[in-house]
Amino acid sequence: MLTNLGPGRLIVIEGLDGAGTTTQVRLLRARLSRERTAYVTHEPSEGPVGLLIRAALEHRVRVDDATLAALFAADRMDHLYHTVGEGGIAAHLARGEVVLTDRYHLSSLAYQGMTLDWTWIWDMHARCIRPDLTLFLDVPVAVCLERIASGRGAHFELFENREALTRARESYLASIKRLRRLGETIAIVDGDAPPEQVHARIWAHVETLL
Repeated sequence: MLTNLGPGRLIVIEGLDGAGTTTQVRLLRARLSRERTAYVTHEPSEGPVGLLIRAALEHRVRVDDATLAALFAADRMDHLYHTVGEGGIAAHLARGEVVLTDRYHLSSLAYQGMTLDWTWIWDMHARCIRPDLTLFLDVPVAVCLERIASGRGAHFELFENREALTRARESYLASIKRLRRLGETIAIVDGDAPPEQVHARIWAHVETLL
C-alpha cells in the first residue's frame, strides 16, 4: 500500500455489522468539526461500483465471492481517486483535511478473507493509501445481532447471521495481527458500551494522532 503523504490524515472506523460504526463516525465527525475540516465518507461508496455492491449485499443481484472481493477493491480505487466534484479521498487528503471513513480495506480482508486467499485480496490494494489510524470496534456477536434486529427488524443482509459474524470477528482479529506486522496502526476499541463512552475511547486515540 502507499504511504499517505497528506497533509491530511486518513482515519478508518471498522467493526462487524451492528458494531455501531455509523454512530461512532457521526460522533467523531461532530467532535472533529469543532476545530478542523473533516470529510466523512463510507464504503461501499455511493459510486457506480459501490451501488452494485449494495445490490449484492441486499440479495438483489448474485455474484460469487471472488467477484465481490474484486468489486470492493474496484470501488475502493474509485473512492480514493475519482475526479468528480471535489474528488475522492486522495484529493481531500491533499487539501489537508481529516478524512473519516466508515470501513476501508480491513473489511475486505476480514469478510472476503474468510473464503478467499488473503494475499490475493491484499495484492489488489497495492495502490490504496494506508490509513494513519484504524479503529476496530470489538462488539460481541450477540450484541451486534440484537442491534441489527432492533434497527431493521427481520431484514438481514448477506453477512448478518450468527455464523458469518462469528467467523468475521475471528477473521478481523487475524487480519489485524497481519496488518500490524506490516506496519499499520490499528487500535481495538471495546464497543460494548453506551455510544458516548465508546466515543471517548475512540477520541483518546484520534487526539494522539492529531
